[in-house]
Amino acid sequence: MSTLDPLGVPGAPLETLNAALSGAQTLNLNGGRLLLVTDWQGHRPLARYGAVLLPASGEPLVLTATFGPRFGPTGAQALAELVTWAQEQGLVLRETVLSPSAFMQVLEEPDHEEIRHLVAASNPTDPGIYTWPDVRAEQEDQDGWDD
Repeated sequence: MSTLDPLGVPGAPLETLNAALSGAQTLNLNGGRLLLVTDWQGHRPLARYGAVLLPASGEPLVLTATFGPRFGPTGAQALAELVTWAQEQGLVLRETVLSPSAFMQVLEEPDHEEIRHLVAASNPTDPGIYTWPDVRAEQEDQDGWDD
């Protein structure tokens, strides 16, 4: 099986976002999907996200796991911007939850078969979960630490 090369810089949400937006410029996004992949369900303040951009035709674009509140306010901001961009492009938004070990394996060395499994296991998701500032701020405050 051929392995896909993930795009992005580990631990650098904004750099990964910029690389994704640049890489997507050459793709035909009509009828495409953005699949968010996370390692936590029900604990969004702790979640980290990777993503798979699935154009209607052509190779998927896999983004490293550098998005989400796990990477601080910058990670939450990059996730919100990615989702907003996907909405502007008319992409269908979906989410898949994996165990932490499967999460890293799939996003570090993805192959086409794993991508097909991610798509099959994905569910529709509400963009507001990722983009509403008041929800993100509320999630940041639930970390249990005194600020």
